Amino acid sequence: MYNIRASTNSEISLIPNFIVLLFTGLILVVDFLPHKGMTTINPQFLYLSLLNLVFGIYVCFNLKLISKDLVPILKKSYIFRSYLVFLFISLLSIIVAGNTSLFFTKITQLLIVFCLFINLCILLKDKIDLLYKIIIIISIGAFFQSWQVFNEFMQTYKASIDSALIRMTGNAGNVNILAASLTIKIPFLLLGITHFTNYKKLLLLITLLLVTTVIFLTGARTALLSTILIFLIYIFSYLKINSFSKAYLLKVSILILPLLISIFISTNMFKKTTNSRYVSIDNKLQQINTEDASSQARLRYWGNAIKLSKQNPFLGVGLGNYLIESIPYEATTENDSIVSLNTHNDFLEITAETGIVNGFVFLSLFVFVFFVNAKKIIYSTDPDVRTVAMLTLMLVVVYGMDSLFNFPLYRPTMQIFLSLLLSLTVINKLVLDDFKLLKNHKIKLYPILLLVTIITTYSAYLINKASTLEDLIKKDDINHQTKGALTGDEVISRLPLYPNVFNTSEAYYEYAGIYYLREKNYEKAYVCFSKASKINPYTGRINYYKHLISKEKNNVDSAYVYIKEAFYLRPRDLFYYQHSTSLAAVKKDTTEILKEYKLFSKYRKIAETWSIPATELQKAKYNEKSLNSFIDHGLKEMPNDSTLKKLKSNLLVKKYTLDGQVLLSQSKFNESLESFKEALKIDPKDAYLLQSIGLNYYYSKNYIQALTYFLDAVKYPGLNNGLAEYYIGICYLKNNDQKNACKYFNLSKAKNFGGAQQQLIKECK
Repeated sequence: MYNIRASTNSEISLIPNFIVLLFTGLILVVDFLPHKGMTTINPQFLYLSLLNLVFGIYVCFNLKLISKDLVPILKKSYIFRSYLVFLFISLLSIIVAGNTSLFFTKITQLLIVFCLFINLCILLKDKIDLLYKIIIIISIGAFFQSWQVFNEFMQTYKASIDSALIRMTGNAGNVNILAASLTIKIPFLLLGITHFTNYKKLLLLITLLLVTTVIFLTGARTALLSTILIFLIYIFSYLKINSFSKAYLLKVSILILPLLISIFISTNMFKKTTNSRYVSIDNKLQQINTEDASSQARLRYWGNAIKLSKQNPFLGVGLGNYLIESIPYEATTENDSIVSLNTHNDFLEITAETGIVNGFVFLSLFVFVFFVNAKKIIYSTDPDVRTVAMLTLMLVVVYGMDSLFNFPLYRPTMQIFLSLLLSLTVINKLVLDDFKLLKNHKIKLYPILLLVTIITTYSAYLINKASTLEDLIKKDDINHQTKGALTGDEVISRLPLYPNVFNTSEAYYEYAGIYYLREKNYEKAYVCFSKASKINPYTGRINYYKHLISKEKNNVDSAYVYIKEAFYLRPRDLFYYQHSTSLAAVKKDTTEILKEYKLFSKYRKIAETWSIPATELQKAKYNEKSLNSFIDHGLKEMPNDSTLKKLKSNLLVKKYTLDGQVLLSQSKFNESLESFKEALKIDPKDAYLLQSIGLNYYYSKNYIQALTYFLDAVKYPGLNNGLAEYYIGICYLKNNDQKNACKYFNLSKAKNFGGAQQQLIKECK
């Protein structure tokens, strides 16, 4: 099973072996291109398209080197046919695409991968004898990829284990993508370890140890499950095909050693962190249930994709358009500004974007691959065919698992292996019963593929150019900063043809508008925001910034309209909730505050749900009895919330103070003092209350006590009319202290208190 023989087919490919190995090695460079965050994928796709272009030119000048059997094989392949149908329907979805810019972006990436698939078929046809050399190349790439990540982790984990774990993204830009890109290389390592001996075997074992350790440290559950699954598949099939004898059991047991060491290392590392993502392997497996937060999020995304599919069953919402069209469905399920960006399930995303039929076509592509390779493993008598089929089957298991729970469809690090597993399935010793009549078939259509490659390369260049602008804007952090390196005019002059939105779904015009807003060029800002709202009107951000413009222009009514629009677009957004209720308080619109509270509280039960509207209701002079009831309700839900407690205290202090003042006006000094003292128990630093107690003692002719409370009152902020200072002066006069009396009369006069000037004339000559 595990010794690949050189092909003896008379119609073999004449492409030199070094070209095959060089192209394979160059493809893997994708994992080492500079990391640019979420925009990493754009230079990676451009790089792959350039590789396709270079190889395409080489092929066009050397058509005679291509195996003459390849075109007939492709024509008879259900996989190739399904792939073409999938691409065709995806192309048709432009008819319904609301954002054609996103369509062109995604179709470019799909066509790049298709061209790579065809080129790999050309390269690998009759070159299966190079498989173990390819395994060495892939293993070297896996070694350096995992070593780079592990080395960075070891350099930082002593300072902060949590930070070191979170930053384990490598050049992938995401822990899940990194884990998947390493997991899909494990089948090559397993095959190589059981084939090679001596130093090559040792190199592959060390690489397997590094790869599995990094995978486990990422805490990515899909990758963890896939790793365990392919280990089990490979070990069982290896023993099944060979023997369950002691010799083979010993030979295969060496595969388990790196896995056990990886589990030991990761488990000990996880003991040093409190992050719930990073737990031991057994606990991680126990966490896999629908109650888990990440599982709940995936279920919500899947549900939204299904809703989109039901409403657009024929051609979906347009390839790539899930990025925007899913946002309204998430308004009542996702907090604040969170948007899914993808469904975490490629099959459902394709169904939502290109229709139910195409969703089944896309799924059938993997079903065909699985069963074709399973059939070859079970029924083929050729050990070479079974070896390649086993490798391909493991690859499709890893890729399929990732497609079910993540988003490998537009990730180059995974797409190179999709192209590889599809090409290996197609060219793996297909029986050529009916191909004799096609022996002299010419590769006439390849120049058309080269033309497609030229187009995709230019398109990928435009997309990458757009990502460069996106990176510059992100560096400016213009959402929070008042000025950036760029200007609004510069952003407009560099607007890309496509895509017209960031990877995070905001329109480029939206950011141009923010730059103009910071520059106080409100006319241009408003024009940009209006254009942006036609591209993505669903996040509420545009409405928020329009509200800021209106506030800057002192147009409170318009500002109020815009901020309410933002809130109702995203009724779980705490930021919009706070700003909208705040402006409602300015407008004394207590009905709107209560309306927004009712809606927000329907989705989120956090302290701010009650504390924000309670604060704004108080500012809007809401009925005190009703406000008190509202706060009491909030305290039942959130008994430890400090804001609500303070509001409750303020209301009680205000009530006792007002009651005391009424009693004081009736000369009921003792009852008045009791009421004031009750308030004082709640807030001993309330300046207005201390002043009221001072007045109580003053009118009851207890000037020494009155002076004490007046002096306490002026220590705290809130008294600005000079009354307390005036009575301090009077109390000092009553105690024959003219010097201090004059001092406080002057302080009272400085605050424009009317009686102070008379006392200064009378007592302080």
